[in-house]
Amino acid sequence: MTHETFFNHTLRAAISAWDRRRFVRRWRALGQQDRRWVPPYYPALLQAITPGREPFLTTANPQPIYLEAFYRRTTGQSQPGYQMPAIAHLEAEPVAATVLLDAPSQPGTGHLALLHAINHEESLERLLYELADLSQHREFIGPTALSAHLGAGALASHWHETPPLHTPYTPPYLVELLDRLLEPRQSSQLYHLPIPPTPPAPAGVAQLRPLEPARLANDLLPLLAAASQHPTFAPPDADEAAFLLRWLGLGPLAGWLAQVQEQPVGFVLLQADLASPLRAVHGGQNPLWQLWWRGLRPRPGRHGRLLLGGVLPAWRRQGIGRQLLAAAQGTGRALGWQTLSLGPVLDGSPAGAFLARHGAVPRQRYQLYHWSAPTGGGWW
Repeated sequence: MTHETFFNHTLRAAISAWDRRRFVRRWRALGQQDRRWVPPYYPALLQAITPGREPFLTTANPQPIYLEAFYRRTTGQSQPGYQMPAIAHLEAEPVAATVLLDAPSQPGTGHLALLHAINHEESLERLLYELADLSQHREFIGPTALSAHLGAGALASHWHETPPLHTPYTPPYLVELLDRLLEPRQSSQLYHLPIPPTPPAPAGVAQLRPLEPARLANDLLPLLAAASQHPTFAPPDADEAAFLLRWLGLGPLAGWLAQVQEQPVGFVLLQADLASPLRAVHGGQNPLWQLWWRGLRPRPGRHGRLLLGGVLPAWRRQGIGRQLLAAAQGTGRALGWQTLSLGPVLDGSPAGAFLARHGAVPRQRYQLYHWSAPTGGGWW
């Protein structure tokens, strides 16, 4: 019988530029063997965790942290009581990693951004206790993206599919570990909508205009905030909205703005699903892959993403959502998309009910978790 153990766990915090690059390498090593995992674009990730480069993340005080340990395998022989130890790796391996973020609207709470871990319960548990000892946080929420409005939760179904870009992917074992160590908080689902040969053109009270995405971080910020309402996370401010748009801007963005008597009342933001090409260039981990990515990314694929969208509360139930959804389908049809993925949206939310009424089918499910550090902290 073979037993696998890890020993000499050591917590590493990325402080210098060299540390941050090493963190990204160690963090990527936890997922890159999974053929369905799509790594984020390397230059964007490195910039995001570099102090002073992103105003929103400066406020969130990002702390890239990983746990590493030595690996040992022991093989039991037929003689009772005899075990022959295998040689441990000479270099410690990463076993868990995250970017710990402050939640400004929730003092004492940290977000476990980009959480990765091997299939080893003790290692993940050690990371949680070490984070509680290292930080001032007693409450932790995760997994999230670097902004929770870019995605939150661990994938809890459909692991056989590569999720669309900008939706979380985690291996099946991680949600099992999180179920044992943390408390489930909220669940959401990603919806998929086929694009018909002739998209509908419903009548409505709004006039639709092409959207300039940059306006969502400026004069259209109230629209974005209304569309991003979440019971756990505060709506994005101007800095977070600008970060969202930079992060999403890996490829061309398009969209529609709904207006009533020149007043903006709703919007949708669209992009081709770039998961497959980004996976093909390994997340742009070196300059050659980055050059290839810049040549690949303008090409539309067969699938599209409705990244963000919504209607101001005072203007709902007047057909404006139908108008925007139909416009999104029309854009997708013109670009050659066959399907449109939307969300994830919270279970039981009006958005989910709206999408279901218009033929969208829920598929990937995501589970968000909460963990409270025991009084006194400490692993031992």
